[in-house]
Amino acid sequence: MRPSQTYYDLLEVPANAPLERIRESYHVLASVWHPDRFTQGTKQHQLATRKLREINAAYEVLGNPRRRVEYDRRLIEERRVSGIYWKLRARGNYGPPPGLPNLPALLAYAFGPMAIAFLLMPGYRRDRFICFSAWQSIIFSVTAYFATVVGPWIGLERPIYWVLWMTGVTLYWIFLMKQAYQNRLYLIPGLGQIAARRAGFDQAQLSELKAGESR
Repeated sequence: MRPSQTYYDLLEVPANAPLERIRESYHVLASVWHPDRFTQGTKQHQLATRKLREINAAYEVLGNPRRRVEYDRRLIEERRVSGIYWKLRARGNYGPPPGLPNLPALLAYAFGPMAIAFLLMPGYRRDRFICFSAWQSIIFSVTAYFATVVGPWIGLERPIYWVLWMTGVTLYWIFLMKQAYQNRLYLIPGLGQIAARRAGFDQAQLSELKAGESR
């Protein structure tokens, strides 16, 4: 295996691949590179033997959730990967790498209070980033609605104020959806910390992740 290669490269899967995808890719590659398909003693047979050995080693690690987390952590320590995504992965969280679209996180904002569904679905509830997006969406939407209720109590009963408020909320909501889609851990002032705590982040982790995201 080349120094720049990772086990994900060997199994030809993305770093956020679920276990089922890893198993499927492993079985396909093991079939393609099985030495019995080549004449013994030839260069092709020797190459297949080496490739199958590497593929087996990669699957032994990535096919085991506990060993996979340890491997992800080692990639960071060896500085072979970096960024907020891999810091999350080192803690056993899954999701798309930074720079790639994160549609579930975007949808969590689009659903508003209904984003609670993401907190219940097995495919997403282990992903802290998506859980954070869901919690922030719920808290923000409830706060925005509550503001429209108390508005008349403080003299904002004129329609123009309501229109301005809803326009501002809509534009900010679009901004939040864009941040989530681009895998940016943006915290709404005052509300984001609550969502982060609900998603399982402590203050030290947030500081570390934000610092890694800015690099």
